[in-house]
Amino acid sequence: MILACQKIEKAFGGKSVLNNVNFLINEGEKAAVIGINGAGKTTLFKIITGEYEADNGEVIFQKGSTYGYLSQVIDVSSHRSIYEEMLDAKKEIIEMEKKIRQLEKDISILSGEALESAMESYSRLTDRFEKANGYAWKSEITGVLKGLGFDESQFATPIHTLSGGQKTRVALSRILLMHPDLILLDEPTNHLDLDAIAWLEEFLINFENTVIVVSHDRYFLNKVCTNIADMDYGKIQLYAGNYDF
Repeated sequence: MILACQKIEKAFGGKSVLNNVNFLINEGEKAAVIGINGAGKTTLFKIITGEYEADNGEVIFQKGSTYGYLSQVIDVSSHRSIYEEMLDAKKEIIEMEKKIRQLEKDISILSGEALESAMESYSRLTDRFEKANGYAWKSEITGVLKGLGFDESQFATPIHTLSGGQKTRVALSRILLMHPDLILLDEPTNHLDLDAIAWLEEFLINFENTVIVVSHDRYFLNKVCTNIADMDYGKIQLYAGNYDF
């Protein structure tokens, strides 16, 4: 279990939107939350991420787990470039690489116990770096940005000058590059062309961690999702299968 929602209730202006919602998502599952407009899908996501507070019930995350959330509306006014935003998503990897380079310099001049200690640290750090796919972080950034429709000539573009759809694609790129334990996507295909949708489908299918997506794109749901949470009249019914099932 990576996420559980227990007896979630939420009302706005006296009108019930979520009524005793219960569901559980296991590690590695690709789940979709479906339902008509106004069924409470986005409200549920905002309760899961803490943007809204439930009137009753609780949200339980697996201890120590991380998540990334793509909302439908992205309001980003950063003066950083697209590429700089991606570097921030990889800052832990980049810091590890800097430490590895420094340890290599240290090892070349140290001796005795200090050398042994530096070599042990180097061995541990390079192992972590390799498991995190650290040697490929630059090509990963380029691959994700290109996959979601950005040309390399756009990488230096300041984010605050982008359109709303482009900002959404930047936010999605950042989330994918962070490799969180759980990805929550609210209508991720809205600002993607067919090539980018196909690329995202393959990325999520091969993504080793957990994905929960809200989407009206039936083909996308059939390709990616193996579990469906159907929202109707404030309640959820779970199905083990894709959208067609």
